[in-house]
Amino acid sequence: MMNGFFNSLSSPLILGHRGAPTHFQENTLAGFRMAKELGAHGVELDVYMTRDEKIVVFHDEDTERLTGEKNLITQMTWDEVSRLNIQKSVDRGDGTSAKYLREHKITLLEEVIWELPDDFLINIEMKAYAPDWSRRHTGTHIAEIIKKTGSQDRVIVTSFDFFMLDYLEKACPEIHSGFAYDGSMLGGLGEWLNRFSHLTEMQSNHSERTASDNFLNMLLKHNLVGQFVQSSVVDAEYKLLDSDTVTAFHDRNMLVGAYTLFPEDKRYSGTGESQHELEALRLVEAGVDWIECDDIARLLEII
Repeated sequence: MMNGFFNSLSSPLILGHRGAPTHFQENTLAGFRMAKELGAHGVELDVYMTRDEKIVVFHDEDTERLTGEKNLITQMTWDEVSRLNIQKSVDRGDGTSAKYLREHKITLLEEVIWELPDDFLINIEMKAYAPDWSRRHTGTHIAEIIKKTGSQDRVIVTSFDFFMLDYLEKACPEIHSGFAYDGSMLGGLGEWLNRFSHLTEMQSNHSERTASDNFLNMLLKHNLVGQFVQSSVVDAEYKLLDSDTVTAFHDRNMLVGAYTLFPEDKRYSGTGESQHELEALRLVEAGVDWIECDDIARLLEII
């Protein structure tokens, strides 16, 4: 059976970013089910591997923002993690708080896959802030879970860590996976590029892009990392994508995803909601295959 992400549609698939954060806490079963109810085609979720090699659905390595208890989820056992609750009041990341009706438990990836409908798509992001060889077997264990649940036809796996992706592909080559690109991933080099661009009045290909964004777009378009990890998809921050880049990937028979529109975390909202409405239309015109968003209803209304 063909993977559901590869079914041809006239408009992009809509994925709830971490579920449906406008209704339930991020990365919770309740949020994933609500995303389905709102009309999303699937969800994007985040995973880490615990100290005893269990794959848990959670966004931050530090548990404090979401649970109120300071610890590193990668240094905890699943038994310890399972005792934590995601709080009713959650910092969105920008210092503002989202309020919810009740606390929710952290779940295992395997449980989420079993619980969600067979026609509901999942982008599993293996969380990483930088490539880390010591965490490569996160990919191995996720491949085992996907094979165990028979979910190869409804999941893709993405990450900023090419070691995890490489080991995922080694364990199960039929899984569709790909590298992810973010505008902040260059760190200090990106700041230097932007400063150099300003000093030399170097022009950007797109007026809304910085020099570092253009550099990342070049890396993205040439798919150098993707070739190394045998990618069949790519996931990128929306501002790094344009129609030429999408076409280049489609010519390789690869899919392109964009994130994150209408973000709850306003650090990533750019110039506001009206700008994201325009970005949604631009991404549709560019031909992206899926869009991840925090406000599912709003994006569906536009598309």
